[in-house]
Formats: sequence, C-alpha cells, structure tokens
Amino acid sequence: MPELPEVETVKNVLLPIIKNRTVLKVDILRKSIVNNLEHEFIKFMKGSKFLNITRRGKFLIFHLSDNKVLVSHLRMEGKYYELPESFENSKYARVVFHLDNNMKLCYDDSRCFGRMIMADEASYQNIQSLKELGPEPFDIKDVALLYKKGQKIGLPIKTSLLSQKLFVGLGNIYVDEVLFKSELHPLTPTKSLSMSDWENVVKYSKLVLLEAIKSGGSTIRSYHPGKDISGNFQTQLAVYGRQGQKCVVCHRFLRFIKIGGRGTTYCPNCQPRKHPPLKIAIVGKIASGKSSVLEIFNKHKFLAISSDAIVHQLYKDKVIQNKINKKFNLPEDGDFIVNLRNHLAHHPLDLAKLERFIHPLVKNEITNIFETSTSKLLVAEVPLLFKAKMQNMFDIIIGVDINEENQINRLNLRDKEKSAFNKRINDDNHQFFEHLADLDYIIDNNKDKADLVSQVDTIINKVLSRLNQSL
Repeated sequence: MPELPEVETVKNVLLPIIKNRTVLKVDILRKSIVNNLEHEFIKFMKGSKFLNITRRGKFLIFHLSDNKVLVSHLRMEGKYYELPESFENSKYARVVFHLDNNMKLCYDDSRCFGRMIMADEASYQNIQSLKELGPEPFDIKDVALLYKKGQKIGLPIKTSLLSQKLFVGLGNIYVDEVLFKSELHPLTPTKSLSMSDWENVVKYSKLVLLEAIKSGGSTIRSYHPGKDISGNFQTQLAVYGRQGQKCVVCHRFLRFIKIGGRGTTYCPNCQPRKHPPLKIAIVGKIASGKSSVLEIFNKHKFLAISSDAIVHQLYKDKVIQNKINKKFNLPEDGDFIVNLRNHLAHHPLDLAKLERFIHPLVKNEITNIFETSTSKLLVAEVPLLFKAKMQNMFDIIIGVDINEENQINRLNLRDKEKSAFNKRINDDNHQFFEHLADLDYIIDNNKDKADLVSQVDTIINKVLSRLNQSL
C-alpha cells in the first residue's frame, strides 16, 4: 500500500502535469471509486480547473476552481497516469479526466479499493476519514501530548502507529523501520512507552519519511507511484521484507510475526521485548540436557512445557490416530506407536510427511497453553524448533550445547546401537551449529548439575531484568 512518501511523490509528480488544466469531461469506468455517485461526480468535475494539490496523511487533496475539493485515497494500488487523448486508457483505468490540452488523466486501480470524495474548501477537513487523522509527524514539536494519549492505549505500538490517530504517515513498511531505529519491539504496549521512547519514535519517523520522500518512496512488489516511476528507498530498508536475513546492526537473524494481520519484521536483539509474558524456547543437541534446563525453569514456578510431551499426548488422541492410520495405511489394531515406528523404519521418507502433519498441531497446542497462562515467563522445550519453523513464536531462544564425548555417554544409556545414534548425533549437531546465530543464549552443559543450575539462573535473571525483576 502506498504510504506517505509514495503519496508525497505522486503529489509532486502530478502537480506540474495538471496545474491550471481544466476538465472537459469525465468517464466513470468503475462507479465504486466515486462512491456510486456517477452523475453527481461528472457534474462536479466538468469545467473545473486544477489549482493545487496538497496531502493529508495518505490522502491527496485536489484543490479546484469555485472552491471545490476532490479528496483521493489511493489505497492498495491506485495511481495516476497522464496520456495523450489518442492513446488507449491505462490497463486498469477506473476514472478518466479529459483535460483541455489534448491530454487525459487516468486513475488506474487494479484492485478498485481507491476512493474519491467530493467536497469544498470549507468542509473537506470535516470528512470523517480526514477528521480522525492525527497530526503530520513534521508538525509535532512536543511529544507530551502523544505520551499522554498513549498512556490510555493498551494495543501494541505497531497497531497504534498504523491507526493514523496518534499521528499520520506511517504504514506497514515505515512502522517497521521506525520501530527498529527506536529499538522498540513491535508488540510493546503503547501505554508502556516512556517520554524518551516517544521522542525517538517522532524523531525517527521524521527521518525515515524524509529520506523516503527524497528517494521517491519505496517500490515494493507491484506498487509504483506512476507510469515508469519507481521509488528507491527499498534499497535502504533495514528490516521490512528482510525476514530471515541478518540484522544490519548486530548480524542476528531477523524474525517475522503478524500483528493484527500485518506482517512485521524485527530484530530480537536490537528490539528486545521488555514486557510480560516473555516466550522462551529451549533447543539443543540430542542428549544435551534440554529437559534438565526446562525443569529448572519449572522449579522457579514459571510455565514450562515439553513439545515431546505434547506429541505423546496427541498420539493418544483417537482422532489423531485415525488420521495418521489413514495417511500411512497403518493397521487399526495393535499398539499405535509400535505400528507407526515400524512403518517409519521401513518408510523413512514418510517421517517428513508425519512432521508436516504433527508440527502445526504442536504449535497450536503451545500457543493455546501460553495464552491461558499468567506466568511472566512462558518456556517450551522444542527440539525441532527450526525444522518446524516455530522460531518466530518466541522472544528468546536458549541453546543447550554439549561435547560429543558426553553426548555419546548419555546416548549410550538410551541406545546401544551405535550406528543408529551416531547418525542422530551427526544430523542433530549439524543442525545446532547451523542455527547458532538464532540463539540468544547458549548453555554449556559439560559440567555438573550445580553448574547447569547456575548458568540457567543467570540467564533467568538476565531475562527478568528486561521486566525490571529478578529471582
């Protein structure tokens, strides 16, 4: 969706094209764009002269002769094309203004979400969609009013900034960029922002928007401000659209979540979440002691759950058993787990198919358990965190490391078949090292239990310090 810089670019490109041009006639090719007021709109525009264009938030304001005003919102894909009268209309032309210089202005909108509203100079600012807008960020001199308003809002800061009610101009792209520069987690409750936080948000909003305007906005996917016009600011984006890539500041991998249905990219290190509950995942090599770490969290009375335990519980569900039996053509009699293991032993490629079925169920179960808990720390042991692509669910990821000698000794207690567990060691260790850059903390579990407890307690205190608490 075009945001303030893109709309500002459209305004700047369009003004010299249409200024002092008179509309001879109008073709309405999609009535919804003019709110189904086809005849009224044609009458309103015919004979009108374009005098100026201003912008309010993401709205284009066309100032016409006789004190008329046309308010245009581009929404997702709206754009304006100037074409000679002899040319065919643009591909998705919805409203065509025929001008007095043998040119025409086509409003092009492939998705037809854009809207044009008729008004006049005395009343256009009272249009409901304009009336609800906050101030322009460039007009904010004192953040005290923002701070005061924000104290009453429990919604995430990203949602509040997207609403345009606190101040205008930040859409999905630029909110991500501003929050990154402000070092604010996008889920931070608006009411928890300090005065200095608001000062940073306003400062970086102005900085990001001005830089974007200088670059002509951002050309993302299919959006271009106009014919053959592309913004260049997307080459300067630090987080938006870069999920899974490394942070430009700390080189940790960026994470992606959805907030109010809007995709959101952030850096877990530069933008740490500082309000409860904090969601923590425990991963590590096989036989590294992940369960022992989970138990230490549990002893401190934090919610601690095991995804392996969740899987075992799911396998007891008759509905789940029936679905798996049908999926792999397993016998319905006998022990379900034995049947499944035997099948996978003979059809190892079916393991991936089973995981694609079971991982979403585990993810959903963890989410449901977390949502019903009042614990400040929500901890889950998830051995296949990265394979299941569940890392974005968590604020903090703790890895548990162990050397191969101790790993083999522990696995020997479980499995005497060396060929089986040696392969598991190689596969598991490779995956652990592959995701080191995703880990917030690493525990070295090569000493005794007291050392393990000390390391975990240290991490817990560091995590709680984000909430201004300690053990």
